[in-house]
Amino acid sequence: MIVLYGYMIYWAVAAIGITYGYHRYFSHNDYKTNSLTEVVLLYLGLLCGGRSALTWAGVHRIHHAHADTEKDPHSPKNHPWYVILFSLWKVKQIPRKYMIDLIKNPRVMFFHRYGKFILAAHWITTSLLFGVNAVIINLMLFILSYVGFGILNFYGHDAKGPANNLLINLVAPFEGNHKDHHEYSNI
Repeated sequence: MIVLYGYMIYWAVAAIGITYGYHRYFSHNDYKTNSLTEVVLLYLGLLCGGRSALTWAGVHRIHHAHADTEKDPHSPKNHPWYVILFSLWKVKQIPRKYMIDLIKNPRVMFFHRYGKFILAAHWITTSLLFGVNAVIINLMLFILSYVGFGILNFYGHDAKGPANNLLINLVAPFEGNHKDHHEYSNI
């Protein structure tokens, strides 16, 4: 039963933290919000793998600028399948132009600088309060995020480029419309 609860928690946290936070808000500026909501989005996004919104959004903006070319950091055309599927790709440097607005955001920079400490405090606190169930759920958040968004990057592209695949929504909430997203996004 804990695995089912873990999946449900993952899906909600990833939908809010990654899809509507890191992706739609920080990467694409799709909507406006207040500072408190930004903190919630940053915190929930951090729980999904421990990556900073600054680097996540910077890499995502590179992906949009150079989709499915050699400059795309996570194109399935340029990496072995397992590198994309398990989010093992690396980016040596993110040009500043892709992050300048985020660098000016003090909440983004706070989470960028102190994210590992925030994540450690979350794991310790939840483990002390909820025991082994918290450890299982925290691990599920971490693993499902990497695999889920690896599946998005792998199956959200085909020989023609970005593709829609609604099954992606099972592991990358609200991200199955990948082709539409590329065609209609702000950045």
